[in-house]
Amino acid sequence: EGWENNTSILILNSSITNTNGTGSGSLPDLMLSYQIITSMLLGALILCSIFGNACVVAAIALERSLQNVANYLIGSLAVTDLMVSVLVLPMAALYQVLNKWTLGQEICDLFISLDVLCCTSSILHLCAIALDRYWAITDPIDYVNKRTPRRAAFLISVTWLIGFSISIPPMLGWRSAEDRANPDACMISQDPGYTIYSTFGAFYIPLILMLVLYGRIFRAARFRIRKTVKKAEKAKVSEKCLSVSPAIFHKKTNGETGGKGWKRGDESKSSSPCVNGAVKHGDEGESLEIIEVISNSKTHLPLPNTPQSSSHGYENMNEKNSGAKRKIALARERKTVKTLGIIMGTFIFCWLPFFIVALVLPFCAESCYMPEWLGAVINWLGYSNSLLNPIIYAYFNKDFQNAFKKIIKCKFHRP
Repeated sequence: EGWENNTSILILNSSITNTNGTGSGSLPDLMLSYQIITSMLLGALILCSIFGNACVVAAIALERSLQNVANYLIGSLAVTDLMVSVLVLPMAALYQVLNKWTLGQEICDLFISLDVLCCTSSILHLCAIALDRYWAITDPIDYVNKRTPRRAAFLISVTWLIGFSISIPPMLGWRSAEDRANPDACMISQDPGYTIYSTFGAFYIPLILMLVLYGRIFRAARFRIRKTVKKAEKAKVSEKCLSVSPAIFHKKTNGETGGKGWKRGDESKSSSPCVNGAVKHGDEGESLEIIEVISNSKTHLPLPNTPQSSSHGYENMNEKNSGAKRKIALARERKTVKTLGIIMGTFIFCWLPFFIVALVLPFCAESCYMPEWLGAVINWLGYSNSLLNPIIYAYFNKDFQNAFKKIIKCKFHRP
């Protein structure tokens, strides 16, 4: 019975082999197709990443208007992602296409160190950018003087120092014995202690920091936007006060009109006059903003004894302007939410799966199973963050867009 089963298996294999017509097996053809398609996809990703980050660096170097502290951080991020694209991704692509490591153990150690160093520095640059934006929006007056190139250099240095502190320990021996057991594999240290140290230092702590910072940035931005709306509404009330005939307010306590104004005892009434161009509310005691009337403005205040229809039309226009400002403020708030959502959503989408796997697998290597294709997708999803960073932080900026157009059209002339 066993012999008959073996015979049937041989017949089945021969029939599968002969279906090509050439007598060659289908498995080598599938492997060749896989290698060609994978090489093309990964090559396109690497080239696009190099091109995008190089354009960001060139734009900041050539365009004077882009040379400020905030853009220095973005430029340093682009340099880091460029290093990932040039130093790390080609070796990672070769490893992925051949499905085994062929460059030797020394190059493997160098590859792992560069991978951890550059990717960690890239992630920490995102934290530095978030921290810079947080300081700029929560302390705009004082931070103008503190926002210097020296501070930017300090933040950049910290990102690289932390990256070195995470990438160097495996080369100094912080690794498990099984890491080099397979000569065809090149993998990061699976030591449990190093796994916790590296994943939390490179991702989980920066993730928490970014969530806190961007949450506070959103609250501060929303507060400013709504404060602007309230100022516009207060300005509208003050304009209404200025639009009413002054003769109404020039009454004495006996009901006669005159130019001496109100008596002190009447200031406590709920409807108080305009004082120095501002409205006073007796109940609240608030002074609204002073609305200056420009002489050459198209909108003029109604003169005394003018018909009520003129002031009514003016009020309607103010109501429309206030409504338009409110809509603009809400649009800005939605844009802020969208921008912060794109920044954090892209970062989490690219790196969270990778670091979940990196943290969990060393502790359940025997009981956990993950297909090789899924591991490859998760790995390259993290690498793709180096391609998306210049799009998120630079290409959505109009100043960067203008500089990119000049570079692409070779019409750049530095003043």
